[in-house]
Amino acid sequence: MDQFTLYLILFAIIVLLGQLFQKSSVPLALILVIAGMLLSFVAFFPKINLDSKLILNFFLPLLVYQISAFSSWRDIKKQIRPIALLSIGHVLFITILVAIVIHTLVPQLGWPLAFVLGAVISPPDNVAIVAIAEKLRIPERIFIILEGEGMFNDAAALTLFRFALAAALTNEFSVTHAFFGFVAILICETLYGLFLGYFLGRLREKISNTSLHVIASFITPFIAYFPAVKLGGTGILATAVVGFVIGNKFTLRFTPEYRLISLSIWPTFAFAIQGLIFLLVGLDMRSTFIRISSVSLETLIIYVSSITFVVIVGRFIWVYGAMIFLPRILLPYLKKKDPYPPWQYPFFISCAGIRGGISLAAALAIPTLTLKINGIDPRDLVVFIVVWIILVTLVLQGLSLPFILKKLGIDKVGQSDRYNEHMTELQARVQMLTAALNWLEKRLTKIKNKKLLTEVSQHIHEYQMLKDHLESRILEHDGNHFHDEQTEMKDDVSFLLKIIEIERAELSKMWSDEKINLKTRNKLLATLDHQIQRHLL
Repeated sequence: MDQFTLYLILFAIIVLLGQLFQKSSVPLALILVIAGMLLSFVAFFPKINLDSKLILNFFLPLLVYQISAFSSWRDIKKQIRPIALLSIGHVLFITILVAIVIHTLVPQLGWPLAFVLGAVISPPDNVAIVAIAEKLRIPERIFIILEGEGMFNDAAALTLFRFALAAALTNEFSVTHAFFGFVAILICETLYGLFLGYFLGRLREKISNTSLHVIASFITPFIAYFPAVKLGGTGILATAVVGFVIGNKFTLRFTPEYRLISLSIWPTFAFAIQGLIFLLVGLDMRSTFIRISSVSLETLIIYVSSITFVVIVGRFIWVYGAMIFLPRILLPYLKKKDPYPPWQYPFFISCAGIRGGISLAAALAIPTLTLKINGIDPRDLVVFIVVWIILVTLVLQGLSLPFILKKLGIDKVGQSDRYNEHMTELQARVQMLTAALNWLEKRLTKIKNKKLLTEVSQHIHEYQMLKDHLESRILEHDGNHFHDEQTEMKDDVSFLLKIIEIERAELSKMWSDEKINLKTRNKLLATLDHQIQRHLL
């Protein structure tokens, strides 16, 4: 069976499991990893090896770009201090802790390889965190911090990984060279991303053909990623910055058709990639276990449990110590400007340290080494440890996050945030309608054509009715009760949707009776679909 057919089968498995467990509180990432593990032990199922280049050079740029292009730089900027402390400081802290522990357990591994393992394990996976967080009613501030951390921590971790791997292969390492190299990469990639974002944004705003614009959007992350990698960087930071610039600065200048289609294509594509990564992690489990079968099970359990303990506890220490208390102790003005958050916030952030497929891809990128430890390649040991830490953190933290969220009571804060966001949306819509009404009323006084005058008057009437309806909804909210805005919005347009459904049924009847051709049917169907999408967005 060729690889193309195999990947089609994997995508079919993702669709099947996603549909079966769509209402489950268990993260789909965990379900896919477990499914992959089970399939890896099925004798007749084809063997699939996870390709690190496929993940690092294809999947990663697309995922980073998708998240950054649909994220608010304004919100990220407000939380830049905790995000920087997590995406850079936390990564460095965990790298050092893991290196110390693994070097203590396996001295033969040497310090460079110990730091390689630390760098690989250090970044929590934005794919896993964001996928789980989007299902939970977490406070907006926590979501922004976790999302920002996930976007930038891979850049820091992979930079450390490259320095550590180079030291392991050459037996040469300079702290000064590594530090200045790290800083140079961060600065240069940021500047490159800013320049490229504005340049590509200017080019893309001139593209009027929607199909061409979609293709250009998929090329964009690779234009940012590969040149940065070729010049010695990670490419991740540059890709994220390009996404921020285009998503925040240029989206309003793109065509409405492209904006509508991108809202469907990009999340769907990202979901497919995320699912495939976790499924591949599970499928790689059997071959990983076979390669280190000469090591006793007790020894492997000690390795995995020790490093997992350090990773989980180390995140608590860093979040509470370096992110919460230390900055406010060293900078008293910060305490006044940004008081201590509720203890539940850092606790939840500390629990959200799930590792994912990016860590495994980095581990698989380690070349085969001549050094042998108890007859096995240290690379295989590193890969095994990473795989099981991914699984353990997914099980322990992925399953416990919904429970912890409710026990801490911050799900109510998250619900309140969504309610406030919904109210802001209603008020913004009223303001937009008011601006449109003002323009129409001024236009009305200058129109002499009776037909156009009737049309404008009808628009004014429709806009005024919608504005009155939205204002009444705002007044109905007393601020003391939480509302499900999605249900509320669907209730508001239920009458309109019923009308559209009747139109669609009649369209279907005309098609069945052969009164219209396929081209006419699809054109009218697209018109109805756009009406539904416009009212549900």
